[in-house]
Amino acid sequence: MEEAGPRARELAEKLERLRSVLRARGAAGAALRSRRNFAWLTAGGHNHVLEASEEGFATLLVTANDAVVLTAVNEAPRIRDEEVSGLPIEVVAYPWERPEALGNEIRARVDGSVVDDAALEADLWPLRATLGADEQRRLALLGAHTTRAMTATLATARQGELETTLGARLALALAGHGIGAPVILVASDERILKYRHPIPVPKPIDTSLMLIVGAELGGLIVAMTRFAWLRGRPDAETERRFDAVNRIHAAFIAATRAGRTLSEVLADGVAAYGAAGFPDEWCLHHQGGPIGYQGREAVATPTSGAVIGAEMAFAWNPSITGTKAEDTFVLRADGTPAIVTRDPYWPSRPDGEPGIWLSDVEA
Repeated sequence: MEEAGPRARELAEKLERLRSVLRARGAAGAALRSRRNFAWLTAGGHNHVLEASEEGFATLLVTANDAVVLTAVNEAPRIRDEEVSGLPIEVVAYPWERPEALGNEIRARVDGSVVDDAALEADLWPLRATLGADEQRRLALLGAHTTRAMTATLATARQGELETTLGARLALALAGHGIGAPVILVASDERILKYRHPIPVPKPIDTSLMLIVGAELGGLIVAMTRFAWLRGRPDAETERRFDAVNRIHAAFIAATRAGRTLSEVLADGVAAYGAAGFPDEWCLHHQGGPIGYQGREAVATPTSGAVIGAEMAFAWNPSITGTKAEDTFVLRADGTPAIVTRDPYWPSRPDGEPGIWLSDVEA
């Protein structure tokens, strides 16, 4: 008998975790259509066509003894050949023109209650957010490619270039490694001071840049933010804020320990804002949280009772108007953070936090 490959072993382990959840809920099956759960269970498979959608066009039906993909006839060949190839998952095609066909297939295969993504989300997000060894290796590879693309994009940015052009260049650099970019945000000059989520616009860049990316490969996501000055250097107030936001970011990372709740980490981060002299800035944007198969698997709030576990990945993103800090890291079993979005070619500060990329062009 041929030995199962690493992807098949990962699938088997995750199916058993999901089945434990189903047994605890008294459910006979799960019909999972979301991109995040399909990618998680299949160790990187895609079930979507529309890039902007959260749901895919293939449903993964899991019961106590079986796992099968149900999809329309036009999607079945690609799903079978490219997304679940080598996995012990049957792909069943139903007529695209019969909207009732999916429900009929599920009822024919499951005798009992079937739960969907929404009903299982509270149980599944901690499972998705706890990354196995292979997932951590994939996340590290994604982080390495993303940071190099970020450095190359900002190092080649030029005055007069459009924000939209810069964002497209980053997307192209990532695409060369098969990486998607569900989030690319670009702000230059005065827009950095105005907006926390700056969608790139066709505006010429003059002096300063903020580039934010959420990059995806095989369903896993990393997030990071970087700043660059194309001429001169930041003024004293910007430097002060940049120093403060990096100290706050370091406080968030240090506070992220197994057994603590997200609300406890947030409280430590809020205290760091106050100690840095910016007590109210945390109210102007969420501060991040666990990351994995979503941009954030959960967002920390003052009432978040979710408990942190080892081997979870996190992306905290504190911001002070005009500045921000953001990286992705895995909380190792020994309690230390393994940051996956650091490029050795990017300038770093004395405390190890990323610095600002400074051009050699005079102001």
